[in-house]
Amino acid sequence: MLGSTVHERRRRLARHHLRFAPKILTRLGEELVPHPDMGIMELVRNAYDADATECSIELVDSGRPGGSIIVSDNGYGMTDAELTSDFLLIGSSRKPSSPFTRSGRRRVGEKGLGRLAALRLGRRVKVTTRSEKTPGVQYTLGIDWDELDSAHAVEDVALELRDVPPHARVGTRIEIHDLRQGLSVADVGRLTRSLTLLTGPFQTESTFKILWNQTAFGHEDLTSAVKDEHLQWAEFHLSGRLGRDGSQSAELRDHRGHLIGTATADDLRSAAAGGRRQTTIEGSQRLFTSAPAAKFDLWMFNLNPRHSVALRDSIQPTPEIKSWLAAVGGVHLYHHGLRVQPYGDPDDDWLSINVRRAVLSEFRPYTNNSVGALVVNDREDRLQPKTDRSGFVQNAAFGELREFARSAIEWASQRRRQIREAERQEQRKRAKAQTADAEVEFTEAKKALEAQLADNQDRLDGNFDRASVQRILTTSQLLADQRLREIKDLHSELLLYRALATVGTSTAVFAHEAQQPADRILQEARTVDRRVRRDLQPAIVDDRYKPSLSAITDGARTLQIFAKLPLELLVRKKRDLTYVDIDEVCLATLRLFHNFLSDRGIHVTQDLDCQNLRVRTYEAAVESIVSNLLVNSIHALTRTDGGDERRIHLATCSFVDKDTSWVRLIVDDSGPGIQDASTEEIWIPGFTTRDGGTGLGLTIVRDTVGDMLGRQEAVKNGPLGGARLLIDLPASTAATPAVEITNDEREER
Repeated sequence: MLGSTVHERRRRLARHHLRFAPKILTRLGEELVPHPDMGIMELVRNAYDADATECSIELVDSGRPGGSIIVSDNGYGMTDAELTSDFLLIGSSRKPSSPFTRSGRRRVGEKGLGRLAALRLGRRVKVTTRSEKTPGVQYTLGIDWDELDSAHAVEDVALELRDVPPHARVGTRIEIHDLRQGLSVADVGRLTRSLTLLTGPFQTESTFKILWNQTAFGHEDLTSAVKDEHLQWAEFHLSGRLGRDGSQSAELRDHRGHLIGTATADDLRSAAAGGRRQTTIEGSQRLFTSAPAAKFDLWMFNLNPRHSVALRDSIQPTPEIKSWLAAVGGVHLYHHGLRVQPYGDPDDDWLSINVRRAVLSEFRPYTNNSVGALVVNDREDRLQPKTDRSGFVQNAAFGELREFARSAIEWASQRRRQIREAERQEQRKRAKAQTADAEVEFTEAKKALEAQLADNQDRLDGNFDRASVQRILTTSQLLADQRLREIKDLHSELLLYRALATVGTSTAVFAHEAQQPADRILQEARTVDRRVRRDLQPAIVDDRYKPSLSAITDGARTLQIFAKLPLELLVRKKRDLTYVDIDEVCLATLRLFHNFLSDRGIHVTQDLDCQNLRVRTYEAAVESIVSNLLVNSIHALTRTDGGDERRIHLATCSFVDKDTSWVRLIVDDSGPGIQDASTEEIWIPGFTTRDGGTGLGLTIVRDTVGDMLGRQEAVKNGPLGGARLLIDLPASTAATPAVEITNDEREER
């Protein structure tokens, strides 16, 4: 009987639905999308999904509260059923069930929340739509947000849908009136830029055009400024491909369109890893299996007008290009045909190109001198938009896509450095040869003039050959001009070494100041050790305190090493021209590095035998060579793929080549060797396999050896398994440095 009563009661209870308060609209609309321009862009995307060919934006007194925003399109419009079941259903989207529009466009709407942010910008909204399915009727819908906000629940307020005789074209018009806040200058600027770049200018002709009233926007129409014609002034064009199967490739072309470099997947991976090969557990090359297919283009500009004249023999419109890059510069991401914010926005360095340029500026693009587009063909929707529409979720697909673009940029930067270095070396050789020829011409002209002067018994009023006088004037001018060219060519190197000198002197100052604290730490550590051993049992001290005290002591000794090393390298007498014993410099340098090497578990062996041959140079120069070679080996041994055994072997020997005595310096290590780079490439400025490295250590070695008329060589894998670096220097047979010092040498001091 009781069970029957409960059953009847259950049948009498009414069914209820989940309800929500109006405040949820604020959460989903006003707070979900941070900027009003992003909400307006969602209405534009809705027009794109409606197969519109045109979308118009009107701003009416939008700079103050109470203004209006009107977005209209010529898409296929909405029926009454579509208005109620799709447009008014917050969070709905046709994309999951129908990913393509009627014309074949890939839908870009995802969660149906973006339009709510735009509709909430004003207090009143009017929607007018005419569907191509029912062209004989037009529907209007009004939303009063104040009425909704004051209601107990959103569903308590009924929205009136009216049908009227059609007086507008097929499509949809959304009017947002009585703006809660006016659009700021920054809002309008972002909106203008977003509208301009939504479908271009880096892609093929789009079937979706955006119109807006320029006067109301208060900004110049960027459509006229954003043109492909500016791309013709780019110095380099990088293009890359990422296949659906994870394959990668890239190519670099110059301003004429000539191909100057191609990259395979291995080249790009090597560039991305800074020379460190990345492999899977099985040891095979890792492919990008999560990222969608993509096409990457980047145009890099040189904004120096004089460079343009030298490169093209024409003057580029530098002010216009700078303004254009200020408006559209950066790398933009296009997904399903439309640009995705915030990638490429002024404050979004999503590829970290500005950060990388700060580490090593030469030949690296940044957002002020380059513009590019990463166009993604995401058929499987591997990229997932964030709820607030501010880009994509950081999943594996997005990570691989970003790594692909970064590696292409890094490879192009390395290739540009290689090209410039080859040009610089060729220019130096050519300059030396031209200078030598000019000196010969001048010497011969001088001798001829001196002979004529002797024939005339040193009288200037004698019968001189005018051609001889003209020759001496011409050759002297030619020699002077050639010397000036050499000075100009060396100017950039001078700036580099001045910067390094600044680093060195600054380091010396800090090193000098660090000596006293390091000594004090060691002294205090000994005092603490002595006191705890006096107050506690030795077993307790060894168990509880000895590890910490040892760590403090080792750290202080390391500070002492870092303090002593730069001060030793900057000793004044080492910059005097003399006869340098290579073996002695090697031993002295090893002593400086001894504790540093020991702390890192690096075992160093040596075999020094120069047969008392010396090199006429500066001790600081040889010390620089030995130090940089040791540092190079240390970095190789402390890399993650450096192996467990850490060994360095330093050797010297002598030999004779074409009647010339030479001294050879050899440095071997047990690191991974030279990987993914040629033995010539490692000497190029900027090439580095270490995060945060400058790529200048081996360049300094090469330039120093060149100044000493020596030569350098690299072997990818030497006797210890790692790299082998060899330095040959012409030797002097002088047995003692105690020789007469010339006036030139005094001046050099």
